[in-house]
Amino acid sequence: MTESPNPIRLVAGIELRPPSPQARFVLEREHAERVGGAIADDLARCVPAVTGAHLVTGPALLEPGQVLSPDHSPWDAMGTVAGQGREPSPGLTTLGAAGGRLSHDALGPFRAEPDGLFVCLPMLVFAARAEREALDTALERELFDRGGLHPPSLAALAETTGLEPVHGQLMTLTDLAALVKMQLAGAGLDPFWPPVEHALLAPGEPASLDLPAGLQAEWSAEDRGWELALRSLADPPDDEDALWLRAFRQTTVLLETHLIPWRATVGDPDATLDPDNRWVRLDRGPDDGPERVEPVDHPDVGLVGFEAVAAGRRTLALPLVAESIAELRSRLEREVRSSAPPGGA
Repeated sequence: MTESPNPIRLVAGIELRPPSPQARFVLEREHAERVGGAIADDLARCVPAVTGAHLVTGPALLEPGQVLSPDHSPWDAMGTVAGQGREPSPGLTTLGAAGGRLSHDALGPFRAEPDGLFVCLPMLVFAARAEREALDTALERELFDRGGLHPPSLAALAETTGLEPVHGQLMTLTDLAALVKMQLAGAGLDPFWPPVEHALLAPGEPASLDLPAGLQAEWSAEDRGWELALRSLADPPDDEDALWLRAFRQTTVLLETHLIPWRATVGDPDATLDPDNRWVRLDRGPDDGPERVEPVDHPDVGLVGFEAVAAGRRTLALPLVAESIAELRSRLEREVRSSAPPGGA
């Protein structure tokens, strides 16, 4: 019997009630054994053939975006810790933390608290090459319809983490991707899924995508990230600009959820991009009005950016990430203060 070079990737998806501050998303070793053992029983109950393979359960509950990330998912680290490459034998390996510490950063949550109420426990199934295809087919066929977690698994999760699971579902990685896409479709956001899908399925191939509202994206296979071309906005920004800005924000949020790198590019000679990709500034020309910083809002997208007049010139500054808004405004206000004449406002 020879080892399988490509273990089967599964998850136990868990829907939660809002967690308390004391809830834990990383499993200590003894807790991982209890949770992993209960989930392994559910998996074997659904697909009995899995008992002939070797199951490895992860040590933490992760957001779906991290599990589906092309470069920051836990799979390689799980395989390394579990001894991937050796001949698989029937059994169970439960990976856990020691005093909250994990052997690889990728095994733990990217954020201390997940941004949502659905988390996943990643699992690997190592099967002999001759048995893998049939087992993979059985898992794909059975799990999503019949692979619900039973009360002992949900109770183990609740008692070891302090979380309140509402429902648990075993699924393949393909099932998880389909579920995320379906949820996006329900919110009308599925047109923004193609950049994530390409990064997951064909990261070594360049790609150009035309996204909603004229947003253009270029995939760099070398850098494994997206380049998003910034639009030259009207003065003041109009409704078409607002649609584009909404598309830009929805795309970047989805990419960041899946830990996929992106950066903005500018072709406008009047635009200056922050080196750290946090904001872009558009020079609007001379302005002899009072020096000021004012928010620029649009009824459909809310805050567009800030208009600033300093040293006789007007600038429109657009935050590219929400975390930069306060810093951008503070920087503009310092510039206005430093350019004001002594005794001025």
